[in-house]
Amino acid sequence: MPRLTYKKSLSLGEAISSVCFFGVGVIWLSEGIDFFVLDQFLRASGLFLCATLSFAACLRYVIQNFLFKLLVGFDIHETEN
Repeated sequence: MPRLTYKKSLSLGEAISSVCFFGVGVIWLSEGIDFFVLDQFLRASGLFLCATLSFAACLRYVIQNFLFKLLVGFDIHETEN
């Protein structure tokens, strides 16, 4: 399992990349809606998947901190018993 660490603060570069992931996700989502309206469901579903992954990449540090608290918190309780 990869090593999880808790990230307290973000650097400027990490914040900029998160904003870029969010912007690309919004663009892919809007393009997916356009393809959905044009009844091109395969292209729309591909763009919806890309938008979802881009939004997840935007929240990567929030997800990392949540997993750290979830998994490490359980490990601490197991070692106490």
